[in-house]
Amino acid sequence: MKYHKLFWGICVWLWLMGNMGLQAQHISADTVRLHSGIASLDLGAEVYHQGLGLVVDSIGQWGVYQTHRLEFWLHNQSSDTLHYLLDAGNWAYQTLLMDDLETKAGQRLQTGRFLPISARTYPQHEQYFPLKLAPQQIYRLRLSLREEMAFYQQQKLRIRLLNPAQVQEEQSNILFYQGIFLGILGVMALYNFLIFWAVRDISFWYYVLSITGLGMYFMFYYGFSLEWLWPGCPRWHAYSFAFIVPFSRISWVMFTKTYLNLSHNLPSANKAINYVIYLYLVPPVLGTVALLWGWDLSRLAVDWIGVMGIVVLSAMVVLGILVWREGYRPAAFFLIANIIFSFGSILFIIREVGVFPDTLLTRYSVQIGAVVQVVLFSLGLADRLNSAQQALARQALETERLALEKETERKRLIEEQKVALEQEVAQRTADLNRVVAQLQELNHIKDRFFSIISHDLRSPLATLASFLNILIDYSDNFSADELQLMARKTRQSVNNLSDLLENLLEWALSQMDMSHFEPQQLPLENLVQEIIGLLEVSAQEKNIVVQTHIPEHLSVFADRNMLSFVLRNALVNALKFTDSGGTIQICAQEEGALVWVQIKDNGIGISAEDLDKIFNPQLHFTRRGTQHEKGTGLGLLLCKEFVEKGGGQIILQSDLGKGTTLSFSVPVVRP
Repeated sequence: MKYHKLFWGICVWLWLMGNMGLQAQHISADTVRLHSGIASLDLGAEVYHQGLGLVVDSIGQWGVYQTHRLEFWLHNQSSDTLHYLLDAGNWAYQTLLMDDLETKAGQRLQTGRFLPISARTYPQHEQYFPLKLAPQQIYRLRLSLREEMAFYQQQKLRIRLLNPAQVQEEQSNILFYQGIFLGILGVMALYNFLIFWAVRDISFWYYVLSITGLGMYFMFYYGFSLEWLWPGCPRWHAYSFAFIVPFSRISWVMFTKTYLNLSHNLPSANKAINYVIYLYLVPPVLGTVALLWGWDLSRLAVDWIGVMGIVVLSAMVVLGILVWREGYRPAAFFLIANIIFSFGSILFIIREVGVFPDTLLTRYSVQIGAVVQVVLFSLGLADRLNSAQQALARQALETERLALEKETERKRLIEEQKVALEQEVAQRTADLNRVVAQLQELNHIKDRFFSIISHDLRSPLATLASFLNILIDYSDNFSADELQLMARKTRQSVNNLSDLLENLLEWALSQMDMSHFEPQQLPLENLVQEIIGLLEVSAQEKNIVVQTHIPEHLSVFADRNMLSFVLRNALVNALKFTDSGGTIQICAQEEGALVWVQIKDNGIGISAEDLDKIFNPQLHFTRRGTQHEKGTGLGLLLCKEFVEKGGGQIILQSDLGKGTTLSFSVPVVRP
């Protein structure tokens, strides 16, 4: 398409170098005349989107971009051939068409961030166009500027004509000072790596990685990595910051964790700082996406790194203060080094925005701060290593002292062992006596068990056998009422036998520690009614009324089988020792965390002398009921054991001739 000339005002600022005056004249609105004294030329321009150049949309390999095109003339009025470097800023691609209006000769020059060094007209990382202006000639320059990274998008255009000698001197100065800076970083990295190899302290290794990452970043910033490391990979170089900075910062965070010993001094901060590492993995992902699929994520990556840098630097200062206040001396080096580096970074940024003048100090304030930081950290690591060595020396002395004390302690222990041996003999003798007593108790239990079997078990069986013999041989000689009476007595004998066998079984299980205790929530009213239903026939035979006074929805926490056994035995005893026509009351009352259950009868009661025998396991106490019902002497003993196993207690109260009250407690369950 046809290119249109731009009619925009060009403000020309001519800087005088040495004793030469800088001269320039306008031929027309877009023409500049040059004299041999010109060292640099600044062409001011307006914001792109307010009319700077011709804007052309184009579809490239990496998406849709805008190409800015402008045209102007240069007139060399001097009699000398002038050499300049044209600087239009940092762009992805730059193309300059330069036509000599007199000879009609033209040349095409190119440079740009995404061009390899070898493909640039001026083969350096700086994006310059070398111009050779013949005497008294007018040149038409058509400049095409294209950007593909949002981070580098420029709002104003500044075109400069630079003196090659001046540029060479400036680049030599940069190379000199950066060479010193990178040399210091390299020496310190090698020094700390050798220390790491000798002492195997992981802090030194992380510090070496951090120094390496810092050096790589400055090589990227000044373009050294593009010229020396990967001159044929300009696109990788443009996005390499998204990998270099996170690598350096992650190494720095790991160094901070180990150097400040955060796992010991600040455990919570040691865990929290791990999230910083995870967040630093975002820029490499963005850089990878940009390189593989061509998405322009440079602005997001730079902003992310900038915010993370502020957060990490602030966190490092805070952590240094906190650990230093804990009395950790190496934190002082850490704190001072970070403060100095922060000050250098702030000074550099203020210079960049034009508040401070461009001096050697402000230009290299970041490098100066970094060098001081590296030196201080090296001193801090050396101090920490020295402290560790001193601690080892003190530990060695302490080991020798302990060895001397150990010999003295050994002699003292020999004497103590004699005393301990005598005490152990006495203890084992006491244990032996205790075992003998237990064996005697077991022997007594065995005798009691056989006595119960031989006496109490034989009687009900004999009664049952007699009734069966009478029923078979003499049933014709007895009336129906007499047979019914014998049948009731026989049934009572069988019930006694059943109770005896059940109590013997529960007693045997408890003695062998085979009773399983499995507590659960139980509705007390339902369980009591279940027990009353089992013994309803026995109560009706003696015309005994069983009354209950249990609150509704009252639940207890107990083993179902054990609680049923206690309730059943208590009610059986109350029925056994209550005369016909008597009354039995079952009550429950909540007291604190327990429920007290009472089984109260108005039966024959128990004397005070016999009351003391009931819970004595050494005595086989039993007596007959009001209708000569026989007991085993085991029921209440088992009740006491089961109640105490559930965390309660049992109380037996009685007045001879007035009745008996059995009370026991179980844990309550509240809704």
